Amino acid sequence: MIAHEDPRRRWYTRAEAAAEAGVSVRTVQRWVLDGRLAERHGHVNAAELFEVERERRAARTCPSPGCAA
Repeated sequence: MIAHEDPRRRWYTRAEAAAEAGVSVRTVQRWVLDGRLAERHGHVNAAELFEVERERRAARTCPSPGCAA
């Protein structure tokens, strides 16, 4: 896959997004259904995907509510 210089302008299919985030396609589908990711014509924005993935990693490393991420 060719990396786009500006992630705000890069759009992934659900399968590409799943591969980039290291999750299943079903997880990406849940993120879309939950409103965590916007989808346009069957594609999700790379910048939003990176943000959701960053939040997911932060939650995994900082499980307690008072923990500073």
